[in-house]
Amino acid sequence: MRQRLLVFLALAPLAFAQRTQIGGVIGRGGVAQLFENSAYHFVAGVEGCVLCGGRLGLFLEYHHWNKISSGTDSPTSLDLAGGGLRIQGKGERVRPFFDIGITGGVERDYRPPIMGARASHALTGGILGFGAAISVSEHWYIRPLARIVGLSTPEFGGFAGASVGYRF
Repeated sequence: MRQRLLVFLALAPLAFAQRTQIGGVIGRGGVAQLFENSAYHFVAGVEGCVLCGGRLGLFLEYHHWNKISSGTDSPTSLDLAGGGLRIQGKGERVRPFFDIGITGGVERDYRPPIMGARASHALTGGILGFGAAISVSEHWYIRPLARIVGLSTPEFGGFAGASVGYRF
């Protein structure tokens, strides 16, 4: 416990100096295979950005997608982690951004296996995102955002949502 506290205290000034950001994401979106109906998903996760004091930063994110409606039978859920480059505008109060990166994770299908269907499998893909960080105070922000995700299975998806976060 004491070692963790010492590591945190040692890294805290670095986080402040680099304008590190961390927040929680919530949204709604869909995943579809070509020529099939989309299954709607609730999306929740965390996102962060390091070196975000300037025009360029590095974003990291994790999202859990959980099916909430009818449509394509698969996937029932997705767990995706990714990261990449964040290009930011110059605004003080409202700061637009564009993200481009890679993702990877696990797709799960909780239906009984039929006709060779797999219960879960790994996948990779790319991320395109955009939105704007709106400052609420010196440290707190709200970030409306959208994500488009292309996956290796051949599936694609996307979601719209918001992040509430803190700037160090």
